[in-house]
Amino acid sequence: MSLPVAAVGAVVAALLETSVLPDLAPAGLKPDLVFVLTIVATMMIGVEDGLTWAFLGGLMLDILLPERAPGGTSFVLLACAGLAALIARVLPQRRIPIAVAAVFVLSWVYQLLSVVVLSATSGLGVPDPRLQLLIGIALINATLAIAAAAVARWAWLRYGAHDRMEW
Repeated sequence: MSLPVAAVGAVVAALLETSVLPDLAPAGLKPDLVFVLTIVATMMIGVEDGLTWAFLGGLMLDILLPERAPGGTSFVLLACAGLAALIARVLPQRRIPIAVAAVFVLSWVYQLLSVVVLSATSGLGVPDPRLQLLIGIALINATLAIAAAAVARWAWLRYGAHDRMEW
């Protein structure tokens, strides 16, 4: 995947996350589409694409949601993308179950770090995160990651860089 495609995808994902997904959220559990696509892109395609998703998607979320300080979500997404890159260096790359497990585990990190960063930048106290909400959001994110990782793996196998002999 090229970086311009990742940039446009991050902007579209942020628009979908702020406009369409809040209306489709079951029981108030809104999936984090930009986060899921950031982690999947980092683990399935490459670090550069994942960082592009993280920075531009986070910046768009901060612009589209007025209660957020600019740069806070980008910082949290970049930290999670860095953790995903570390996981991808240790474990086998481009494996769908590993990407889904990473999304499930890093959903907890993303939610808790978002609460801390956004409460620090807005000047409010740290709210008490509910365990049921965190489990539900992590499961929804992991479910979305299955489809996103399958598409990313297909795109990588179809269009990714392959080792070929040059004649």
